[in-house]
Amino acid sequence: MRKTILIILFSLLFLLPGTLLAKGLDFYSMFPNLTLGFDPSGVDTDTARAVNGGLSATQQKVQIRVITDNANPDDYLQGVQVDVAISADCQGVTLDETEATVFGGSAAGDWGIKSVAWVAPSTGIPGTLRVGAVELDTLDPGAPLGPGNHLFATLVFNLSEPCNICCEIEPYDEGDPTIFVTTLANGYGPVVEGDCFGPAVPTLSEWGLILFGLVLLVGIVWYVRRRRIAVAA
Repeated sequence: MRKTILIILFSLLFLLPGTLLAKGLDFYSMFPNLTLGFDPSGVDTDTARAVNGGLSATQQKVQIRVITDNANPDDYLQGVQVDVAISADCQGVTLDETEATVFGGSAAGDWGIKSVAWVAPSTGIPGTLRVGAVELDTLDPGAPLGPGNHLFATLVFNLSEPCNICCEIEPYDEGDPTIFVTTLANGYGPVVEGDCFGPAVPTLSEWGLILFGLVLLVGIVWYVRRRRIAVAA
């Protein structure tokens, strides 16, 4: 079955590259024997997670990480698709959608088929971005993902002002889900964890609160004593 899957994927790589890049991956066509099942470990531990990848004055990076504990090579991940609902609380935010940026340095960087596309009707922020990739065994230099915490993709947002960006990973469903596919075409929905990212808001620590209270107390005492002196005079 794995040989059949590879032949189909190889054909798609050469016959439909423009379609794949424009519309995103169609795992149901690419894996004709795709069986929708459950996490092979028997518990919901495999995860697609958005984490902070770094913040500067002009950029916010968000890493999409794939975490799996599948120890059996038959359960290694050969296909990954993640839908990310993106929103921002400011204007002028743009996303670098180039394949080199999104997959550069990632565990899927050498996979044979990769795609970055907005899910219709989305065309930009706010909207849902679909990031997907498929490993082609001996047809590419990549390798399926075994157990570990893997960097799957990096979303680089260009900012013109301080901004909070939310990346909520949409859960598995029966339509076009966030889905993991093993080397034996077992597809299942991982646990999803999104978050919001942006400038840190200064907060007072416990010692800061104590110091603030002391300064406030000293100020009140000084004000009261000054009033008494003024009245006595």
